[in-house]
This record gives sequence, structure tokens and C-alpha cells, in this order.
Amino acid sequence: MMVVWCFLACRRRSMCFEKVVYMEISWFDEAEHSSGAIGARLTTDTVAVRSLVGDALALLVQNIATVVADLVIAFKSNGELALLILVLFPLMGNSGYIRWKSLK
Repeated sequence: MMVVWCFLACRRRSMCFEKVVYMEISWFDEAEHSSGAIGARLTTDTVAVRSLVGDALALLVQNIATVVADLVIAFKSNGELALLILVLFPLMGNSGYIRWKSLK
């Protein structure tokens, strides 16, 4: 995962730097486009990409692999019960979504 993150971070920084280099001089006169603000923005954006690629993507892949493995085990054990679970799964998801919306 670190290799992917490093590649994305370097690519994002180089793309942003390329855009900044070709801006007009008057663009840098504004306070939000100062060199410090641009450096801070590059750093925070890179950290955001890292958190997306590192944590969220790994968790998503792990959850998908777990669901697939569980379904394979369930169908090998008892196919009828696995089909019943598959039918009830959207209902459980909808109830969780409704409960989450009601808590907000």
C-alpha cells in the first residue's frame, strides 16, 4: 500500500506544482495563493490522499473479501440458508440506514 501511496502523492504534487508554475504573477499577490498557503495545501492534500488510499481502501478490500468468503462458506455448508440470508440482507441494510438517518 505504501508504494501506491508514494506514487499517488508524487503524482499529485507534480501535477499541482505544474499548474502553479504556469499561473500569472498577479495570482500570487492574493493572500490565499502565497507560497506558504500553497505548500500547506500540497501537504494537506497529500495526507488526504494517503488516508483515502491507505486506510479506507484497505478497509473496503478487507470487507469485500470477508463477505465473499462468508458467502462461499455459507453456500458450501447449507445453500438454502445462504439464499435466505441473501434475501434478508437488503432488509437489514435498509433498517440500518433508517436507524442511522434517525440518529442525525
